[in-house]
Amino acid sequence: MGWLIDPPQHLPAIEKFGKRLRHAAQWLVLCYRNRGLPPAVIAYPDLPSRRTTLYKTCQELGWELTNRPRSHTRVKLYIRYEDTTEKATALPAEFPVQAWNAGCVDIRKSTLDAHHRDLWGYGVGVDPLTHTGPLLEKGDGNALHDGRILAGPLQPLDLKMDKVYQRVISNRNEAGVPFDFRMVWMRGAIPVLYRKFKSESFRFTNETIAADIVPVEIHFTSSELSKIDKLMRVLSVDWAELDILRDSLDGKLYVVDVNPTPWGPPALLPTVAQKEALQSMASALREAILSDIEQA
Repeated sequence: MGWLIDPPQHLPAIEKFGKRLRHAAQWLVLCYRNRGLPPAVIAYPDLPSRRTTLYKTCQELGWELTNRPRSHTRVKLYIRYEDTTEKATALPAEFPVQAWNAGCVDIRKSTLDAHHRDLWGYGVGVDPLTHTGPLLEKGDGNALHDGRILAGPLQPLDLKMDKVYQRVISNRNEAGVPFDFRMVWMRGAIPVLYRKFKSESFRFTNETIAADIVPVEIHFTSSELSKIDKLMRVLSVDWAELDILRDSLDGKLYVVDVNPTPWGPPALLPTVAQKEALQSMASALREAILSDIEQA
């Protein structure tokens, strides 16, 4: 049946039934909206949550998002969607070689920082045994938000194998408020750039006190954008959201996280801006897919 999905196996049977029922209802709405079977995006192996950027972008376009096979004539995009730091699941045989994010299988902070050093000549990592002064300890995995500041140098027994140790970046605006850039990257296009402002107490978590959308060209140079483009190519990223910090003391730029399974737009982004962000991402996705077709 062309409307089925595969909910996560760990869910109770009643919750799986509810997800299938909700998807069927949405599928009928999409059929009405498209006056026929809707275009489809196949995500595998995970079924993206309703809170994810991919889900919301598909809703904006009126496309079905599923992790089950669909007729090739309906499929607009195949994308690896695996919410783990190191992705080991083999893609199905029907997935084309050029499936989005197919080769993006390692987004550890240590991996990212090694490539960052190759391109920029510097990175965020430090040697915790020799670094004197504040340093940041955080998990090497994705989306852990467990950073804490320690005083270096550390002793060998203090080190944790699943952690990375980084310099503390002074990513503050003119008023001294910490903020991160959150960049939406899509096949070389940057449809949206957010600023996420943090409180001092929750600086290294995903908690924000405000968010807005800002122009890319004001905050990044062409050289920086070129290096980001090269970094995404090295990591085999087609679509992801990047966390980027700029040190207010020396102006250096640091890409500190790459997330190909993001949730968004940011919760504290005003409603009008959220709509603007989704429209921009939907337009960029449509244009990227059209470009793929023209180059095939």
